[in-house]
Amino acid sequence: MLFTQEINVFGDRLDIYRDCFSKPQWNHFKTYMNGLLLGGKNEKNIQDIASNSIDGKHQSSLNRFITRHKWNGRRLNAMRLNENIHDKKGGVIIVDDTIIEKTGKDMEGVGYLYDHSKSKSVLCHDIVSTFYRNGEQRVPLYFAPYIKKEVAEKIDIWFKTKNQIALDLLRMSLMMGRPEVVVFDEWYMCKDILEFCSNRSLTWVSQSKSNRLIQMDEDWIQLGKYAKSLHKKMLKCINKKIGEKRFKWFYETIIVMKNVGLVKLVILRRRKNSKTFTFLVCNDTSLAGVQILEYYKKRWSIEVFHRDCKQHLGMGEYQARKLDAVVIHLHLVFLAYTLLKNVISNPFLNSILKGVQAIGSACKKLKRWVFDQLLKKSKERKNASSI
Repeated sequence: MLFTQEINVFGDRLDIYRDCFSKPQWNHFKTYMNGLLLGGKNEKNIQDIASNSIDGKHQSSLNRFITRHKWNGRRLNAMRLNENIHDKKGGVIIVDDTIIEKTGKDMEGVGYLYDHSKSKSVLCHDIVSTFYRNGEQRVPLYFAPYIKKEVAEKIDIWFKTKNQIALDLLRMSLMMGRPEVVVFDEWYMCKDILEFCSNRSLTWVSQSKSNRLIQMDEDWIQLGKYAKSLHKKMLKCINKKIGEKRFKWFYETIIVMKNVGLVKLVILRRRKNSKTFTFLVCNDTSLAGVQILEYYKKRWSIEVFHRDCKQHLGMGEYQARKLDAVVIHLHLVFLAYTLLKNVISNPFLNSILKGVQAIGSACKKLKRWVFDQLLKKSKERKNASSI
């Protein structure tokens, strides 16, 4: 879709970030941000954004803005967080990663990783990130690409595991506020992250693998085996008032888990006779099982964030070869998402969207609004030329 800088969908909200850029960079920044919101599917790369901009320069200029940037992406990200996180106490911090599948083997940092959704290994970038949810606030915090060891050695960068990256991101994220709970899936339920949370008196909630060992009398048995030994009469029905649709039954107890310690265990079942289980674990043994489930359900916010950014904001549509350029692109995607998800602080944008919360619906409405503005300006010019 065509757009112009004369029609600014963000109002004056982008002016907050003006000092991060020189004058030419500022124009490229606004062009790129508009392109992420208004471009069609597969039109959110540098070439298509430049082509869709009516008053934009050649795509090489926009390419230099991304690939040879002389502006500070970290400073931009820090300003984004300071401007959009208003309530820093409570809520949850979520840790997760997402795969961005690519086809170019010459792209810096790509490697083959297993994609569970496709049940096979794919060539991709893997992005680890943290996300903050507190009431109506939905703000992505920090991110870093995970690079496989052999790939990191090839491009001469320091190798870090996903868990080490997650730990670094958590340290930075906790500087933005004090959450009630830190939530992550079974991958990040490792010794270092659990010790990090415990040393800071943080409550954590995680899904657990079925092969984790728990103590029963003098023996250690796997969670899966323990769950199968439970009689169905021991299960409790989940109250419909909490809005849980996936699981209908649960069992809660306090157990000792190997290499973890004393924890609250919640075993979830879709049906009483179901042969599959989901295990949730929390280090706060005073929490009720339903409350632990409620906390873990909030982890879905980061999944929605990744999906929305991929489907509507061009998270995976970059074609840059250098990893630094990929990071810059992602900083701008994070900013676009944050501005759309927190429109209550932007009266101009809020007046256009009028309560629309879904990212996809917001982008569609903005496209219609921009089209109407372009049509209006075209008529004004036509009327002016006829006088």
